Amino acid sequence: MNILFVLPEYYPHSGGGISTYYQHYIKAIKPHCQRVKVILGSGYVQGTDNFEHEGVEIAYLDPALYHEYLTRFDKLTFLPEYRNNIAAAWAMWQQANQGEGFDVVECTDFGLGYVPWLIHHNKPVISRLHGSAGQIALHENNSDTGPGIDANMHTELSLLPLSDRIITHSRANQQFWSGMLKGTDIQYLPPVYCPVMASPLSLSERDNYGLITARIQKWKGPEELCKAVSELKTIVPLKWYGRDVAYDKVLTTNEYLQLSYPNIWCKLIEVKKPVNHHDVLAMQRKAKFGIVPSVWDMFNFTCAELMAAGTPVICANGAGAAELIENGRNGYTYAANDTQALAECLIRMNSLTESEFNKMAAAAQQTIEEKLNSQELIEAYINEYALVLQNFTPSNTNVFLRHIYSPGNESQTLEEVLNKQPLKKLVQYLLKRIKGKYRQ
Repeated sequence: MNILFVLPEYYPHSGGGISTYYQHYIKAIKPHCQRVKVILGSGYVQGTDNFEHEGVEIAYLDPALYHEYLTRFDKLTFLPEYRNNIAAAWAMWQQANQGEGFDVVECTDFGLGYVPWLIHHNKPVISRLHGSAGQIALHENNSDTGPGIDANMHTELSLLPLSDRIITHSRANQQFWSGMLKGTDIQYLPPVYCPVMASPLSLSERDNYGLITARIQKWKGPEELCKAVSELKTIVPLKWYGRDVAYDKVLTTNEYLQLSYPNIWCKLIEVKKPVNHHDVLAMQRKAKFGIVPSVWDMFNFTCAELMAAGTPVICANGAGAAELIENGRNGYTYAANDTQALAECLIRMNSLTESEFNKMAAAAQQTIEEKLNSQELIEAYINEYALVLQNFTPSNTNVFLRHIYSPGNESQTLEEVLNKQPLKKLVQYLLKRIKGKYRQ
């Protein structure tokens, strides 16, 4: 079997959830395939590198081809992020020669890579749900409900059901999409995660702090953690490593937290700049415990990484990975947004005896071995490919969908679009923008 993966991130980029997922997954299924290729790109990732890693062909999206397709989507000039990603998707489709030589094409919901493969449905397509742009927008603080996000949501609802198989590795995500795509079968299979696992360090060998490695972002739960820490009577040392992102149109999330929780954020919760994934793995092994306070997360591989390192985790049930945890046996879980419950988990985790801690650490590691690193799980995935191949029939996409989502041959300049706008609004906008630039 020959499989083509169309991904927005992959090796050598490490640390992102999609990249982590596929580095483990592709390594596990590679022995069952004749050929595996990854074409890697998005509206923000292009390059000229083409190489082989562990028997997997990896090709970056050609920048020149990407820019060629950008001009063919000039009709989407007012939706820049959406335009970037859909242009990248079509460029990768052409660069991959429409999948020639491959039996199955696998795409992710994030990044719109599936679009051309479902418009020209000549190959079986598996769409893997990792957390779409539409889903993420629902959980952002500045909820950008503008036309760009609307376009993403409309695309997801219109095209994903055309996939030959839709698979996700979170039961909560399966439930979400089953409700969104009524009548569409959403298959659940746990992620394949097979790291090399050393024996856990004992409690006495560890550094005395709780570790969080995540973007400083609303739905990653930093505010909920601040509220929980404010309820503690005894200090529990905590360190948050992560990249800061926008909170709203004025503040970053880090700035917002410093203003809102001046005695907690950057004080009782030590805030650190992000480090490379290799260093993260080392810290996960040495930390006393880990925290995943996400109010929403499709899965969150940080939880699995910590458990594999034999480090107990406190995980909000807003993260799909919480399904790995049996409360009190191999970690602690609590209801997302319940800051008092999180505070109680922090107290319990920080109060474990050496014996209780070491038992929980061993149970966490055993969970990963049994649930995510089994031959039966790998065989279940291979069986999905076989079923898709067996049942596939090429199909013609609805002519309206083809018209909406296909690139055009004639460019539409920005000037042509602006000419259709009321002059009064354009003048008001220009004056506002000029004043803003002047104040800067």
